[in-house]
Amino acid sequence: MERVLFPETADEPPRFLLWRIDDVAVPLLFLCFGMLLGNVVIFVIAGLAMMAGYQKYRDGRPEFYVLHAMYWFGIYPARGPGFINPYIRTLLP
Repeated sequence: MERVLFPETADEPPRFLLWRIDDVAVPLLFLCFGMLLGNVVIFVIAGLAMMAGYQKYRDGRPEFYVLHAMYWFGIYPARGPGFINPYIRTLLP
């Protein structure tokens, strides 16, 4: 059994039971699609496979790497005064 450390600071990503939220989101989304389309088993297996692939991709990269990439490509709608439009690549004074 692998030891799981729980967050001690506010900088840790949120968790659902033992897994990180971004790990659990993909299989749950695929479960919902499988329920809608009537192929629950196939979609859950695909969601678990994508979760395993995402975990391998995420390991060895900085924290919230995927979230930053989503912001850079304009997928993540970050709001606030500190966030500029991600499509503006050159800032002029």
